[in-house]
Formats: sequence, structure tokens, C-alpha cells
Amino acid sequence: MQYKELIYDNYRNSFKGEISDKSLQFGASKVQPVLEKWVKHLDKSLPVIDLGCGAGELLLALQNLGFTNVSGCDVSSEQVAIANRHFPSVVEADLFVYLSEQRDESLGLITIFDVIEHLTRQQVFDLMTLANRKLAPGGLFIAHLPNGLSPFVGHVYWGDITHEWCLTPQSAQTLCLLHGFSNFEASEHLGTSPTLSGKLRGLAWKGVRKILQAVNQIETGRQGGHIWTRNFAFKGTKSVVPL
Repeated sequence: MQYKELIYDNYRNSFKGEISDKSLQFGASKVQPVLEKWVKHLDKSLPVIDLGCGAGELLLALQNLGFTNVSGCDVSSEQVAIANRHFPSVVEADLFVYLSEQRDESLGLITIFDVIEHLTRQQVFDLMTLANRKLAPGGLFIAHLPNGLSPFVGHVYWGDITHEWCLTPQSAQTLCLLHGFSNFEASEHLGTSPTLSGKLRGLAWKGVRKILQAVNQIETGRQGGHIWTRNFAFKGTKSVVPL
């Protein structure tokens, strides 16, 4: 057995522990703000798939946002078993096989959270090409991953021995442009919950961001980017007119 297969077969127990319906909803509440601002205009009846969906936190967030046709895949049988409690359509499958089986230009949204960093560079390029083919014109590709620009990324990136590489918002934009995705946007993700403590963390982070911008300006002479959280999200839109 390859080392990644060994880890993925036990991913939930090794990295995240048991999950209850309450913790699933809590996880959904932390990722929902990342999606909400970008998906408002989408037709909520169009098929949506989450690649590497894990226990289904993101699918639950999408459902909370009004999407009625959500499904996903994951290579971990234990994660799929948890997701199936709420989403029977989730299947155990390789994401490339699963995505290939979708009809061309049939999807309104493809999400992939905390997966890209596990793929090789060539696999990511292949994924972007395939995603563009499966999305309907105007459809969205939304990803979440470690932020190579952040001074805190080491804890996330090196904390998982299956990680292959690490993007920055700038390299993510290049990736999108190379594969026919326009209207690129990137966003910080502090991972705060809607609780009081989460809101206080959000306020405190604004002060930390100012400090990081000042440090960057001292070193480089310019303020630099505004995305410093150890994880970030980005989205690209499939061009209506083929490039």
C-alpha cells in the first residue's frame, strides 16, 4: 500500500477525530462565509459537486445557501460513510474519475477545499482543464488551500505529510488564467465561527494584518498583498466566450 493510501484510509481518525451532527453544522458555519459572497448570482438548481468532500461540511454549507442538487466524492471510505448520513449521493471515488463522469458543461459550481495541496503540479493542471470542460459557461470553480504568502503557513503545510506544494494568491491567479477562468478573486479565510469568540478573533485579526502589511512595506518598500491568513480561498469563472 502506498503511503498516501494508508493515510487517506484513516484520515478522519488520524487528523480530525469523530464528528457529530453538531460539529458538522459547526464546520459548515465556518466555511459558509467563504462561499456566500461568490455564489449569490448562481442558479441554485444547477448541479454542484464538491471534490474531496470529506464528511460533508461544505455540502451542508452549500445546502444552507440554497443549492438543491449537491453531491461529492472522497477517497476515504470512513469520511464517505459519515457524509452519507446526510448526503446519500456522496460516493467513494477518485476525484478525476468522478469529475470525468460528469456531463460536459453541466455543472454550475465545482468546489475543492483542502485538496489541491495534496496533488502534484501536473495533477492540478489536469484538474483545472477538466473542471473548465465540465462547468457550464459562467460556472464557478472555488478552491480553499494553504496560503504560501502567510508567515503562519508552516503549521498547516508541514503538518500533513501528504502535502505536495503550496500556492499563493498570485500563483492561483496564474493557474486560473492559464485554464480559461476569468474574474479571479482571492480571499482570506481566518476560519472564525459566528460565535462571540469568533467575532472577537476577526476584530483582532484586523490589527495583526496592519502589522504584517507594515513589516512587508519595511522590507520591500510596498504594502503588498492583503491576504495573510494561513489558508485562503479563490474563485474563477468559466468564460462565457471560449478563449
